[in-house]
Amino acid sequence: MTSLDDRQRIFSALGRHWNPTAATMLAAAGRAVESHASGSQVYAEDGAVALDLAASYGVFLVGHGNPRVAAAVTEALRQAPATPPGAVHPATAALFRALREILPAGLDRFVLGCSGAEIAETALRAVRLARPDRHRIVVADGSYHGKTLAALSLLGQGNHRAPFEPLGDHLVVVPYGDAGAVRTAVADGSVAAVFLEPVLGGAHLTVPPPGYVRAVAEACAATDTLFVADEIQTGFGRTGRMFAVERDGVRPDVMLLSKALTGGFVPIGVCALSAAVADDAARHPRWHPSLLTSGAAVTGVAVAAAAATIEEVRERDLPARAAELGPRLTEGLADAVRRHPKHLRAAPGIGLMTGLRTANPAVELMVSIGMGQRGVHTGHSLNEQIAEPVLRMYPPLTCTAEEIDQALAALEETLTWLDRQPRALTRAATAVLRRQYRLPPRLLLRMNRSPIRMDWQAA
Repeated sequence: MTSLDDRQRIFSALGRHWNPTAATMLAAAGRAVESHASGSQVYAEDGAVALDLAASYGVFLVGHGNPRVAAAVTEALRQAPATPPGAVHPATAALFRALREILPAGLDRFVLGCSGAEIAETALRAVRLARPDRHRIVVADGSYHGKTLAALSLLGQGNHRAPFEPLGDHLVVVPYGDAGAVRTAVADGSVAAVFLEPVLGGAHLTVPPPGYVRAVAEACAATDTLFVADEIQTGFGRTGRMFAVERDGVRPDVMLLSKALTGGFVPIGVCALSAAVADDAARHPRWHPSLLTSGAAVTGVAVAAAAATIEEVRERDLPARAAELGPRLTEGLADAVRRHPKHLRAAPGIGLMTGLRTANPAVELMVSIGMGQRGVHTGHSLNEQIAEPVLRMYPPLTCTAEEIDQALAALEETLTWLDRQPRALTRAATAVLRRQYRLPPRLLLRMNRSPIRMDWQAA
């Protein structure tokens, strides 16, 4: 069990050497320090056990500490955790073979990276090389493709881009779900690519209307515009299909994969290209193969974990499991919206990619805290500027029907309590949340009765 002195040392180190704002927020929240996790369960140092309904926004797709992936990682560590430059790790062949078997037909050229943002940049390089005379990029409003500097130039969230502007005038932002806006944007032939999440993730979680992704792909094909499907959140069964684009029978020119790909053991990303895109890029007058390689070292451990994760997803048919269990969760959340309209607006979701659209940021925070007090972790949007943020629920695809029922029961208890609170409480709390980063940190700790001393920042 972690003592108060231990917690003080943890938060002091966090605040002094990494992120003082995160240290303040975590100390104010008063959450126990996590010790370990297994399957859908997370264990705290104080002995508390919680159901993980967030899975780190989808990373722990096959459950925490999945035995198959753990065995592959252990074997890779024993045999060859890394290889010298120029050599290929044996597990890479297994990963590429697995990807070819599950990806939409035609996506058979792979570039590895260490994160989703890195492979988004790889895709941007491929697009620039393959369509050198076109400079515009279309993205959806609210979309997320990473926060490295080049990835920020693809971001459909202006609040994150603004501190780094100017990032160029190439970005065209269109409403999500509006295929007509995409057709208009690409009509003149000046757009190199459309980057699209088949289901809009992040704090905006939005399921598009049927046929939307196909309409976008058709608009791209008609104008020789490249279609880049960002499946970083949706891939490997999360939406009830292996990949979300399969719902519309779409074959993108480029696909981005990361997050769940190694079961949470080690970061990795894959940019999958069609042969046509790779060949177009190679015709660029300044082409060199190094232009579509990663500068980071992707270890044997990472590729072994990725290959094992895909094997787990396929052998257990986890996409079908998400399709089977998803309605139990989405319908339960929809019932909660009907019973508690004072605080909830909608329950967007598909498969086991679900959430609750709340009336304001304070409701999201209070529901998240209330669920935590009842032993269920949820995916807070961490975006207090959105009018109606979505509290996300992306459980491991290995979860059980009983665990979903446990989560829904905790939600009902939380919302019943919240309904008894005056509406003015959440309005006032929202005002505080939107100003929290400008409030004196010591005041935040006092307001939350935290025993932690803020010794990492001047008052």
